[in-house]
Amino acid sequence: MLPLISIIVPIYKVEKYLPECIDSIIRQTYKNIEIILVDDGSPDHCGKICDEYKKKDDRIVVIHKENGGLSDARNAGLAIAKGEYLNFVDSDDKLPENSIERLYKMAVDSCAQMVIGGFERFKDETGEVFFSTECEGERTTVMTKLEAMEDFFRDGCQAWAVLYEKRIHEDIYFPKGEINEDEAVVFQLYDRCQTIVVTNAVVYSYRNREESITTTSFSEKKLVAVEHYKNNYLWLKEKYPQLSDKAWVRYFSGIVWALNNMTVDTKRFSAQIAEFRIQLKLMMKNPLWKKELSKKERLRAVLLAYCFRIYSIGVKIADKHYT
Repeated sequence: MLPLISIIVPIYKVEKYLPECIDSIIRQTYKNIEIILVDDGSPDHCGKICDEYKKKDDRIVVIHKENGGLSDARNAGLAIAKGEYLNFVDSDDKLPENSIERLYKMAVDSCAQMVIGGFERFKDETGEVFFSTECEGERTTVMTKLEAMEDFFRDGCQAWAVLYEKRIHEDIYFPKGEINEDEAVVFQLYDRCQTIVVTNAVVYSYRNREESITTTSFSEKKLVAVEHYKNNYLWLKEKYPQLSDKAWVRYFSGIVWALNNMTVDTKRFSAQIAEFRIQLKLMMKNPLWKKELSKKERLRAVLLAYCFRIYSIGVKIADKHYT
């Protein structure tokens, strides 16, 4: 018998999209699945929708809990998952019918502990697919964990569109109440693997909608991403020093990114701006940023570190001109 695969779906205020998401999981060609629906204290009808689906399909398990955010909901699912493998699906997205089957086959064929799949993006209003990782044909690469870590610095990461052996996720939880939560745990997960498959084959359909977490405007919550960049740099510096330069550049670029975004409201972010400018100036003593960043990025970093007020005024003038 094929192994059980647990699919964890964190749910909050998505009643409009939830049935389509659940239906896409139920229809998977790989049938031996456990579907864990985590109602994260959703104030709409999501909880009732989950309960109705549970009556129709005995593979569904429903958790009702107080609102704790995406990470906390995923962790609640992790705590009860019975499968040998894990998969995460965000509740406003959906899966192509053969997603889990394709991921599992790649894992078995390569004796991999993780399979990182490709995805497509579609417009919420029309359903039109406007981006696909597979647009130029399917490519699949079998990597060591070190190679996968290096690949991360080119392509980033996400928790969805990935199949994990459950054992590599034991005692590794997403940080509660934080966004950019995938990056906070990615290297610890890679570290527990021997073999990782990376493919651009589309195994996930991502809904582009304006009010999603990843498309909302800049806020204090998004600053935690810089902390994740820093933590990853320190961790890699100790365990995989050959990757420390790449991690350092990502951390440096993260500070530049944060400062650039905080120009929209210098009063609101005054304390963080002062802190990040000090850190940026200290990091500029390392010549690596001059080597790795483009001319445009280097100029932006210098202006943000030493001429922040002038730079922020320029950004505001440009915004008025183009809006």
